[in-house]
Amino acid sequence: MAIKAEPTFSLKDQLFNATSLSKLSDALDQTRLRYQRKKFEKEILDAFPNLELKARIDWMVTVLAGYLPDEFEAAIEILENALPSPLDPKKTDDDFGEFIWAVPGEYVARFGCTDLHLESSLDFLRKSTMRFTAENSIRPFLRRYPEETMRFIRRCAMDNNYHVRRLASEGIRPFLPWAVRANVEPKQIFEVLEILKHDNTRYVTRSVANTLNDLSKTDPQKVIQTLTDWQKQPSDEMTWVIKHALRTLIKQDHGGALSLLGYPTDPQFELSAVNASTLIFVGEHLSYQCTIKSSVSQRLRIALRVYYLKANGSHSAKVFSVKDTNTSAGETIKINKTVSFRAITTRAMYPGQHEVEIVVNGIARSKRSFQLCQPSQ
Repeated sequence: MAIKAEPTFSLKDQLFNATSLSKLSDALDQTRLRYQRKKFEKEILDAFPNLELKARIDWMVTVLAGYLPDEFEAAIEILENALPSPLDPKKTDDDFGEFIWAVPGEYVARFGCTDLHLESSLDFLRKSTMRFTAENSIRPFLRRYPEETMRFIRRCAMDNNYHVRRLASEGIRPFLPWAVRANVEPKQIFEVLEILKHDNTRYVTRSVANTLNDLSKTDPQKVIQTLTDWQKQPSDEMTWVIKHALRTLIKQDHGGALSLLGYPTDPQFELSAVNASTLIFVGEHLSYQCTIKSSVSQRLRIALRVYYLKANGSHSAKVFSVKDTNTSAGETIKINKTVSFRAITTRAMYPGQHEVEIVVNGIARSKRSFQLCQPSQ
């Protein structure tokens, strides 16, 4: 029987509620729109209890459309006048904006993705992304008007505003969470990333790394070759980008990714004194100890891989970082790692046989089994 924690936090309620909606209403009040504010807000809020996060955005767009002019250009003029001031252009990160400002962009994505309104819609998204990212709103345009929208994306990549530059990368991510696939050709994505690779803001370079991480899931060799070329112009930020971009491949013990980050794929070491829990209860911690002796001077990435039992009897692996270190010949490293088996909302715990092993530079050793038991009542 699965053991899973009950949710104690609701992101949808934190992001979309009466308070956040009032900010949109306050802004609409400052435009020429004449509407019944109380009716508008009640119509939206009455439906919220039955809607998940993205469905709430969709519903707000539906209701908003009923109060805006039928003529699209007149509607987006009102929405543009309702937008708050742009986010601080002097910052370089951690200036995401408020989620309620996703609504104008999503309105444009739904009603402005047409031949007639393409130019004005893309212009609006450039402005709105300076308030809240239009990474989701741009995707219908990429799917329906790929050539025109990619020209827009390339202009965004060279924009003075870093929020607009980030849209160029984040908007074309192959596997952007919560979003439909943009279906942009990988070659075009790499071309945009070449423009952005030395951006002076972490907000943009993180997006570049995330996009490369997405691409690594379908074409790891191309990503590794690209980063190998980029590494020829070293900097602290480029080192960070490469490491962040390769995180999925590193967890998969990909030899090319390990080598690029300076880890030998044939590490020379001796493993001893392995000790792991053999029986734990849900809510307790798995305990794992061992000693690793490095035979030569080398860089080691040490991780613990836990194989969680699934409902169908198979196992799902999750990697936990333990230590990243440069070692000298003969150096001994003592490992003492614990992993929580407390039930959480994102992972159900299934009593039965689980497994754990130590992984050094992608080389797995000493897999051990342990029993996870249901706590006594």
